[in-house]
Amino acid sequence: MKKIVVLLLSVLLLLPVSVSAAKPKREKAVFRVEITCQGCVNKIEKNIAFEKGVKDLLIDKDKQVVTVVYDPSKTDKTALKKAFAKIRKPVLEDLSDKQDK
Repeated sequence: MKKIVVLLLSVLLLLPVSVSAAKPKREKAVFRVEITCQGCVNKIEKNIAFEKGVKDLLIDKDKQVVTVVYDPSKTDKTALKKAFAKIRKPVLEDLSDKQDK
């Protein structure tokens, strides 16, 4: 009986460690968007950063490139492109495939 209790306790203690070790999958999308001023950057930051599934947002104003790190179980590139169009900053080019090469 003691062995069973010890075994169960050890399993219960290790269970949270194994569950928390699993990281959610994240993907990256890189878009060329017309960014002409700091107002454009602010508009993107205030809206796209809060889209469902978006985990990180990097904006390069000089290169007019926006990198979005997102959870693919909650959103996808198509939904992100629609979100940019909604704020009147449509995606001019999807650079994601070019970045991987």
